[in-house]
Amino acid sequence: MCSRARLELLIILASVNIAQCASDQVLSCLRQERSKHENPVQNVVTVMAQEPAYLHCRIPEGTSHMVAWTRSSDQALLTAGEHSFTSDPRFQVSKKSDSDWILILRRADLGDTGCYLCEVNTEPLSTIYAIYLDVQKPPTAAVPNRQRGTRLMANMAGDEVLLNCTVAVGNEPADDDVIWTRDGKEMNLNDTNKYIWKVKRSAGVIVHTVRIREATMEDDGNYACESRHQRASQIVHVNKAEAQRSCSTPLLTLLSSLALVMAAQKIL
Repeated sequence: MCSRARLELLIILASVNIAQCASDQVLSCLRQERSKHENPVQNVVTVMAQEPAYLHCRIPEGTSHMVAWTRSSDQALLTAGEHSFTSDPRFQVSKKSDSDWILILRRADLGDTGCYLCEVNTEPLSTIYAIYLDVQKPPTAAVPNRQRGTRLMANMAGDEVLLNCTVAVGNEPADDDVIWTRDGKEMNLNDTNKYIWKVKRSAGVIVHTVRIREATMEDDGNYACESRHQRASQIVHVNKAEAQRSCSTPLLTLLSSLALVMAAQKIL
């Protein structure tokens, strides 16, 4: 009995030490900030492994300062202005507006956890904003029936974003209904000027398709389709800078793995 109690105590102490270590790392990161104003964006960003991470750096509107992103652990210069200086293709910078510079990390790994610095060339000293990225292991969820499931995939078609929600119903009677949401709010698919919606059925599978017409950065968001059994989601980001650098007909850049299938969450 004493051995068990001692083991439980050691586990608790280890958990406390790990939490304390993580807390110290976050504080060490945030102490690198150097700014006259409070950082207007989220200081700690948490994502699951293989998800994209978006780190925002907001500068005063109406200014034309150079913005650079560095990784604190090795002082690696990742981006400066709209140019990338890393050989890692997962890193990309997006200027969503004149005041919002976003460091995008596609398919974040556990090893990407750490401190990232946004440096703005203000006078007399540069301004530094610190953001701590916490990449976590995705939770393992038991799937009671592997014949049933929902997945959401995103593709590009010219200047449109195509969302395909595949519902595998197995041997159960087909349920045609799904709910489409964006950032947790139900989408108005009756707006035919913006959306085209259709359904295809085959044995054991129903595919719901939503086409977003003339997509822009205003269509960024976390899109999800919810069937009776499960929910699947996909983060969509339209990169305006990439579209402007491409040919005269704007093309969309979807900064998430097109084959990425988010872990399905069972709807209770």
